[in-house]
Amino acid sequence: MAVDYINTLGAGAGFNTKEIVTALVNAERAPEESRLNRRIETSESEISALAQAASSLQLIQTAADDLKDTSDFNNFVVSNSQETAFTVAADANASIGSHNVTVSAVAKEQRTNLTPNGATEFSSASQLLNSGAAFNLSIDIGDSSTVTHSVSVSTATPQGMVDAINAANLDVTAQLLDKGTSGSNYIVQLIGQSGTDNQFTVTPSVSNMLTSDTPSGEAAANASVIVNGVTYSRPSNSINDIVSGVTFNLNGATSGSASVSLAQDTSAVDTKIRSLVAAYNDAKVTLNELTNRENGGALAGDSIFRQAIRSVTNTFLNMSSTPGTNITRLSDLGVSINRSGFLEISDAKLSTALSDHFNDVRKVFSAETEQQTSSGIASRGVSGDLSKLIEDLSSSTGYLTTQTSKLNTDVTSYESELEDLEKKMEALQSRYNSQFASMNSLIDSLNNTKDNLVTSFENLPFTNKD
Repeated sequence: MAVDYINTLGAGAGFNTKEIVTALVNAERAPEESRLNRRIETSESEISALAQAASSLQLIQTAADDLKDTSDFNNFVVSNSQETAFTVAADANASIGSHNVTVSAVAKEQRTNLTPNGATEFSSASQLLNSGAAFNLSIDIGDSSTVTHSVSVSTATPQGMVDAINAANLDVTAQLLDKGTSGSNYIVQLIGQSGTDNQFTVTPSVSNMLTSDTPSGEAAANASVIVNGVTYSRPSNSINDIVSGVTFNLNGATSGSASVSLAQDTSAVDTKIRSLVAAYNDAKVTLNELTNRENGGALAGDSIFRQAIRSVTNTFLNMSSTPGTNITRLSDLGVSINRSGFLEISDAKLSTALSDHFNDVRKVFSAETEQQTSSGIASRGVSGDLSKLIEDLSSSTGYLTTQTSKLNTDVTSYESELEDLEKKMEALQSRYNSQFASMNSLIDSLNNTKDNLVTSFENLPFTNKD
């Protein structure tokens, strides 16, 4: 039979042994439990702080990546003397320069109309063709090299032809035109792709059923342009293979020769530099809080992390790993650090550097390279060095990741120790309960002996009861 020690404690001792046991166990538990909980809280605070730090550093890396490659500096202001005739778009592969452009003709797609043989229009979209029996359309596409496509028209109507052609997914599409006149007023129009190589013919499998007509001016044609004295023929009105990095979008013929110029757009780089400085300053606010000893920053005691942050700051302040001739570090283009540790920009100095020493600025940031990677040892410029430094910190083998993993392991270990402590305290409480129960039993026995002795003495004949 199980003994309820807890409820019987104190029955003979004259004091609350249950409270004593609880107090003794709590006194034993408290120091170790407090120590483990503090360590869990500290580790979890550091884990959260490292995540905040990684997010803040990512802001810097993202901004730095916008200045990491030479092409990031290739932004152009385009001037075009005949924008109605054509527009010009320049990408990062373009170069500063001027070009003379004449658009002689734009590329056109072929438009061919199908009508009933012997009539100028279909009477309706559902007019039966070939007595309602299915038929095929043979569509030959190409000029010097022709490809034949067979389209099966199962619904023998004008609308059925349109649907069948469009369902075939060819370089020819169809539409049903409603002329809006009284009587017969429907035409099936086929539209090809622009360029003479995309001209086409349409032949039905049933003779004398349809008439095919390509109106004057609706034949396929190539665009004809003269760029810097050389004549080019292209099948599309979007031409990107004449001047490197430049796309000409043709709308119509020019009036004589148009002048196109590409000049360096320094404003885009100015914006990117300011974004990088702003990203650093935003990150600095968070990093200062995390490493502030006076305010109990979670990473204040992490010397490795603090050194990593100093390395990031030094990359902004030190000479670039790829200095230019007149611009060797960010301070040369107006970026300096103030007494509070935040970066500031001199507008005048930055403007002068971009206008007078643009190539130096590009070299300082990008090392005059393209498609930079973080592998290997290389001089990457300010942006490349920043990006690699932060990537190394954040990678799977980087300090931020490995330290977070270690702290998570520590938390798991501390939680396991808390579980072991609780089991130990349960065993201790059981032992105390047993010991106090034994003590209480002994006291009960002694009390009984005392009572018996008192009774015996009181019953002696010579006992004076008065």
